[in-house]
Amino acid sequence: MTTDVTLSLTLPAALAASLRKEAAQRGWTPENIILDCIAQHLEVALRHRVVLERMEQVDAALLQLAQTVGEIEAAAEAVEPGALCRYRPDRDAAGIS
Repeated sequence: MTTDVTLSLTLPAALAASLRKEAAQRGWTPENIILDCIAQHLEVALRHRVVLERMEQVDAALLQLAQTVGEIEAAAEAVEPGALCRYRPDRDAAGIS
């Protein structure tokens, strides 16, 4: 169950007057504009954190992959890169021989 959060906001007089004027011209309340702005900024902040988290997961997976390839390479005398992955240096960019 979600509960409402109470927030107190103090704006400089000039900004508050501008906000009231713009809100009145559009038939909105200053409070609704402020709530929309806060909601939008929180959404952006949450998405940013998710992107950073995913980047860290990708970095960790790449590090693990590099370590695995290093272990395989150390265990074998000569490893052909094509035996480890789909990369084929003899194919062009379209993947056609």
